[in-house]
Amino acid sequence: MSYLVLARKWRPQKFDDLIGQETITKILKNSIEQGKIAHAYLFSGPRGVGKTSSARIFAKALNCVDGPTPNPCDKCSFCKSITEGSSVDVMEIDGASNNSVNDIRDLRERVKYVPSGGRYKVYIIDETHMLSDAAFNALLKTLEEPPPHVVFVLATTAPRKIPATVLSRCQHLPFRRISLLKILDRLKKITVSEGLNISEPALEIIARTADGSMRDALTILDQVSSFSSDINESDVRNLLGITEFNILSLFSSAIIQGNREEIFKLTSELVERGTDFRTFIKELIFFFRNLLVSSVVKDPSKILELAGEDISFIKEILQKTSEEQLTLIMNELLEAEIDMRNSSSPRLAFEMALLKTSFLNTMKPVKEIIEHIDKYVRFNKQGICTKKDEIKKSDSELESTDSMPPAELTENEQHPREVASLNDEIWQRALKKMEPPLASKLSKADYCLKDNILNIILDECYSVFEDSIKKNSNILEEIFSGEIGAKVKIEVQISADKRRISKKDLKEEIMADPFIKDMLELFNGRIVDITPVEKQESSI
Repeated sequence: MSYLVLARKWRPQKFDDLIGQETITKILKNSIEQGKIAHAYLFSGPRGVGKTSSARIFAKALNCVDGPTPNPCDKCSFCKSITEGSSVDVMEIDGASNNSVNDIRDLRERVKYVPSGGRYKVYIIDETHMLSDAAFNALLKTLEEPPPHVVFVLATTAPRKIPATVLSRCQHLPFRRISLLKILDRLKKITVSEGLNISEPALEIIARTADGSMRDALTILDQVSSFSSDINESDVRNLLGITEFNILSLFSSAIIQGNREEIFKLTSELVERGTDFRTFIKELIFFFRNLLVSSVVKDPSKILELAGEDISFIKEILQKTSEEQLTLIMNELLEAEIDMRNSSSPRLAFEMALLKTSFLNTMKPVKEIIEHIDKYVRFNKQGICTKKDEIKKSDSELESTDSMPPAELTENEQHPREVASLNDEIWQRALKKMEPPLASKLSKADYCLKDNILNIILDECYSVFEDSIKKNSNILEEIFSGEIGAKVKIEVQISADKRRISKKDLKEEIMADPFIKDMLELFNGRIVDITPVEKQESSI
């Protein structure tokens, strides 16, 4: 007998052989036991999870000599003929190649005939979503009122493409992806039965690559078993073109730390290995997904399908990054993966994507940027105060007093009063105690307190408020004296060049900041205007 591939040799022959589809098997078993057999079923789900196998087992359960039974004997002539695919009462139709309306018309003619020996004629239509619209319309009447001896089983990987009129006439049973642990357990049993010597890490890679498909896992196992009698993890990675965990971790560390030189070196190594960049970026995205999950979930081992040492290494990487940075990196890589699909130069697209992500380590949260701006605003206020102090000095204050005789100190001078001080918190408290119109005018001003004289400094564009503020100087002196805890005098000044001077000073200070420099270089930007956040108000 010719060689039978593992996927066919180990195909499930009974409901109990199906793995990962316990809900489906329970529904089908109960429907047989209770005699509630529907005339049409729709089996949907990913490839290789047991849809067609379940349909065959269901056909055997209906036509077995001991049946209908949820546990077909698999020994009678009916069961054997269905297993071998030679039964005249069980027809498997490929929807992709028999998708015309004429094919469905022929089917409608055949369903009229009674089974040749079994109880039911079972029609299994695989890839049902490939039928044409006309074929679906031709099938509707037969699906709605089929002969009592006919059961339809429609199998598809794309249930969304099935017309609603067809869905409403079928019992829909959705098949799920099989978990990694169940695939791994099944592979271990098969390797023991087949006498294959393969390491557990190698089986884990096969199970993970199968992505929930038992058939894909057996196909890969069949492939690697031809490579060597002793199969290890490295052999499987080389055969499947899968990147080692340490290469992914090196790339992730270089991206997170912004080490662009290391990124180019690692990319060159991938070229030497003959790595497919389109495949590699998918693995890198999944690696960063694992990093993000580990940073959010308290016990990532319950979610991530990784070995214990791999999770420990991931935790070390997480100490150098944040959830925000990981999210931004994943977003950039996902966009790059889409661009690389049709790119004529995948390597160039890959390198540019990684360079962009490497700059993300210089990004700062919005809160931190606002703190930077607040620092510059405070610097602006200090600069204004110094300027006004310099302007206020007169020539007489600069004259030397060494030749003047010492004056006698008065009682008040011997015991000077406490010097008043003013900060933003006190200023805001004072504004809240004023009438809204007056407080609104002062909110446009800067202030400087020296020698118990509170200078209220207005821009030239707000000079219209000067008279109003002076008229209320008594009220202001009373409010500020109460808040400051010392007697103060109010003076109002107009600074025509305040805004120009302060913005110039601010720009110089901002340009000296390395973070701002990096941002301007990264986005090829320039500073257009500087507006202190604290002074932004809604229009009156």
